[in-house]
Amino acid sequence: LQSRRSRARPMEYSFGFVGVGTMNAAIVRGIATLPAPPKSLVLSPRGAARAAELSAEFGPLVTVAKDNQAVVDASDVVFVGVLPRLGEEVLRALRFSERHTVVSLLSTMPLAEVRACCAPVPPASVVRAIPLPPVAKQRGACVMTPRHAPVAALFSKLGTVVEVDSEEEMRKMIGITCLMGQLYAQQLAAQSWLQEQGVDAGAAARWVGAVYHTVSYDSATPGPDTFASLVEEQTPGGLNEQVLREMREAGASLALRDSLDDVLARIEGRPAAARERTAYSSSPADPSP
Repeated sequence: LQSRRSRARPMEYSFGFVGVGTMNAAIVRGIATLPAPPKSLVLSPRGAARAAELSAEFGPLVTVAKDNQAVVDASDVVFVGVLPRLGEEVLRALRFSERHTVVSLLSTMPLAEVRACCAPVPPASVVRAIPLPPVAKQRGACVMTPRHAPVAALFSKLGTVVEVDSEEEMRKMIGITCLMGQLYAQQLAAQSWLQEQGVDAGAAARWVGAVYHTVSYDSATPGPDTFASLVEEQTPGGLNEQVLREMREAGASLALRDSLDDVLARIEGRPAAARERTAYSSSPADPSP
């Protein structure tokens, strides 16, 4: 598909989805709500309730096939989003052809295994992708390997796409997606602090969410030096610089790096480095001389 139609617009293809879990459903919703959607989106009956909901919502654009093979037969690009432990079984039961492009969303199934299961699809047309749920609103992020122009063009319509050359590099990128919970916890701590100061919970939540959303705009499309420049912009002795300095002194940046190291070790299936961790504590200073 890439070699024959790499310059074609991705919306000229038909898309199929084997498995209709959270991620595939988000991709379907994102594609279906584009100003110029593709000619068809074909869903497997796996996840029947969600598939039926999407079909009802988007009418003739989204159809539910009788089985997984019918999805493959009706599609140029096939997204595979089943439970990783079922990946090999599901893929080996399907008959692909050289015309197909396969996009694997299987988080723990190596690309080499996916390619073996999808033969005779050319290896360059089997892609591994890790998108994030806001692709449903065309505000997502996706890391993928190998580079594949039509698939990258599709994900670029759903947000930001970053192409890398190897699974080794991709595994390192995946760790950054694990910062979501930490970010939400930081927002929750800020909201809770405002409430402790007597601010209404709803107003506190709206303000915290708005501030985080706003300040991220300057770093949404960064170059190699963007983050360093934004940090350096903090006025020495100012309020922003104070928070930055105090968080660094408390070890927040080091703790983040250690957590990313540990996540990467887990992703790569190796033991994490042994560390002696010291918990941060805060108490009023003793005023006595």
